[in-house]
Amino acid sequence: MLSSCRHEESTYTTSFINNTSSHSITITPYYQGLVVKEDSVNINRNQLYEILSKNNRGKGSGFSYSLYIAIYDSISVKFDNSIQTIHYSDATSHFVSNLNGIKYDSNRSVYNNDNYIRKITHEDKHNISNEYIFTFAEQDYIDAKK
Repeated sequence: MLSSCRHEESTYTTSFINNTSSHSITITPYYQGLVVKEDSVNINRNQLYEILSKNNRGKGSGFSYSLYIAIYDSISVKFDNSIQTIHYSDATSHFVSNLNGIKYDSNRSVYNNDNYIRKITHEDKHNISNEYIFTFAEQDYIDAKK
């Protein structure tokens, strides 16, 4: 008697932060007003930084960094350890009085998955590999200075 094997599908996703600015960046998440140090990162100027890699069951678009950080209230982005801007999650954007803060629906929000470039790097019958890239540009630094 012959038996067949069922191949399990999987999705591999890598998320990157691309810092094309001429300034170093420190990304610091906050949860209920407290710093989450284990998810804080420093990214050098002109650096492509791999911020998250996930392997999931099933074949799909994957688990990007924007989904990973959705649990956080806000993300501090500090340029050159001095100029700071705050990105607000979808849940907190509606209550923000900080006029210089970046709300979820902004085209510059690190929270909004629509602001990431998605590239399928490999796909076959049972597997798919995705890359998501969010870019901080010089304009983000200029806007943070305002």
